[in-house]
Amino acid sequence: MTRPSVGPVLTQRRQLIGALGATALGAWLGGCATPPSPPPPLRPIDAAKAPRVGDLWRYEFRSVFRVPAARLLEVRVLAVGSGNVHDRLATVKEPEVDEHAFDSSLEMVERPLAVDRSLVQRFLRRLTVFEFSPYLQAFGPLPDEGSVATPTPAFGGPFTGRARLRGAEQVNLPAGSFDAVRMDYEVSRPTTVTMRPEVDPAFILATVWYAAAMKRPVRWTVVARASDRNILVDDTYELATYRPA
Repeated sequence: MTRPSVGPVLTQRRQLIGALGATALGAWLGGCATPPSPPPPLRPIDAAKAPRVGDLWRYEFRSVFRVPAARLLEVRVLAVGSGNVHDRLATVKEPEVDEHAFDSSLEMVERPLAVDRSLVQRFLRRLTVFEFSPYLQAFGPLPDEGSVATPTPAFGGPFTGRARLRGAEQVNLPAGSFDAVRMDYEVSRPTTVTMRPEVDPAFILATVWYAAAMKRPVRWTVVARASDRNILVDDTYELATYRPA
């Protein structure tokens, strides 16, 4: 299968980010979205399972496309409260950072990050990291399923989503082999007459592997498609190193 050229991929990825606002997205197969059920009450931090201030993870990021380029991401915990974990995300050797506080909600978050200057096309490109409740295990047992929180999109109809627990799996990564628990996140929206079916985002499917020993996911993958099913984003994140505080 021939991959799209760099130009269309960049355009599609920017449109995905624009459509979702700062993050957005309800059934992987589309159709009429079912109104999401009310989220469960927020849970307090379980101190025995929570990370500590100063804990640091590095992840290898790669896309199936040439842009954005593969790079090393770094996450550091800045604060741990009674109901959330506040961290900072950055790319190694690049200037931009993003901070976010995660609670016990099932949520998808887009974190705009590194600016990469292309020597070929000579313009700035922004990397957006997709994350899914990375500290969920710090609040107790993982839920069997639940609605996924997503911000209001900048254009088009609203997105809804659902997460489901799939069970235990072993994953082999640059950082080693881990016993993990897999969760699938599915988010989408119905196509409207104002959306272009070949480039406007309609579906996102993410798979996240949580490992209790690492206090954070050790691997996650994200695939975003337009309503005609062409791929806009296909990213993988894998743990490279973990350094407790």
